[in-house]
Amino acid sequence: MRNVSANGVLVVDDDPLVRETLTMRLSRERFEVQQAEDGIDALVKLRHKLPQVIVSDLLMPRMSGIEFISVVRRRFPSISVIAFSGSIPGEFPAEAKPDAWFEKGPLQFHALLQSVHDLARKTPDRPYLPQVISIPVRTRPNGAGYFVLTCTDCLRVFQVASTPENKAVERTAVCVHCEAHVPYLIESSEPA
Repeated sequence: MRNVSANGVLVVDDDPLVRETLTMRLSRERFEVQQAEDGIDALVKLRHKLPQVIVSDLLMPRMSGIEFISVVRRRFPSISVIAFSGSIPGEFPAEAKPDAWFEKGPLQFHALLQSVHDLARKTPDRPYLPQVISIPVRTRPNGAGYFVLTCTDCLRVFQVASTPENKAVERTAVCVHCEAHVPYLIESSEPA
């Protein structure tokens, strides 16, 4: 069960100075602030506590802000997202469009804080979470010595080695990207 922060903001940026500055400013505004250094770290934080608003950079290692926002839109559709980056694209992909976006700079802080306040008021205290049914991902050996799985947290694809004892049994793999535990069921490709 995830804890939901009624006045929470998650700041996602690979620059520690930007994270600290935003955290300090948002804390003064009485927001409960969590920090993440990139999209993967943010997904790990979301496993434990959900904010009302996410402020995310776009250019980050391991998982870009665009990819991160796309995952948030699919997994947590009621959480508001603000892009805050040194380079804002002219257009966002539909699946990763933030609620607001600002270019980094000291003149943007006031507008960013106002946007966080506005979005926090609009976001429900209990965000809608799509029902998660813990059913293992079904997979089959592909003949190349591994299985291909899609992580249920970061939605990225990864491979798991196929071994002779992997026959019609439920297993758990650890995602190589975000370290989520992904249950999977191996379906035998041999006729019964």
